[in-house]
Amino acid sequence: MRLGVLIVLLAFLVSTASAEDLGSAVTGEAKTAFLTTWSERLRSMRSLHMRFRQEKHLRVLRQALVAQGELWLKGETLLYILTNSAGTTELMVRLDKQTVQTYYPLLHTLEVMALQTTGASPLAFPFWSPEPEALARDYEVGLFLDATGLHTLRLVPRDARGPVQETHLVLRDFQPQAFVQVEKNGTRVRLQITAFTINPEVSEAQLALHVPAGTKVVQPLK
Repeated sequence: MRLGVLIVLLAFLVSTASAEDLGSAVTGEAKTAFLTTWSERLRSMRSLHMRFRQEKHLRVLRQALVAQGELWLKGETLLYILTNSAGTTELMVRLDKQTVQTYYPLLHTLEVMALQTTGASPLAFPFWSPEPEALARDYEVGLFLDATGLHTLRLVPRDARGPVQETHLVLRDFQPQAFVQVEKNGTRVRLQITAFTINPEVSEAQLALHVPAGTKVVQPLK
């Protein structure tokens, strides 16, 4: 699973404008070689530490909602923390191979869902597919290179019934710079990645979710 829990979280968190200029299309052998190298690098990942700035754009708001995020991943377990512009923690998410726990400090509520119940596969997030060829079954895969050396992977779901219009992963020298996703309802969020460290030391304590006594626990899918 390794990166699966990371992927589920990122897919849950993000969406940017589809009209942006991604650069020139990369095709043929160059495209295949890029996807293969990207997948090979990810196969060696055992742990991860990432920081990012999140901008969430909603049609009903003139200004984006800005927050800071940080996450730790080790094996099959991930912890994610989101802090708003006032410096208040507003969301904590812990994922493992069995459970998604979402804690809302401002609401004093912990939401617990079993992955088996949700029917979601932690391996479903496309950018981290170990086999590049598998992407083409479910997505139209585009690779672009701009004048500054940034590569953008763009995935458009072949099944048009879902809420996602397209998803982008922006990389420089295979180092993630941003993760963006366009939704059909106009919501868009951009994660500008400010730190991305592969295979750091991550302790079990760093992956623990601490919830105060008296927190309301709900299981919405039961």
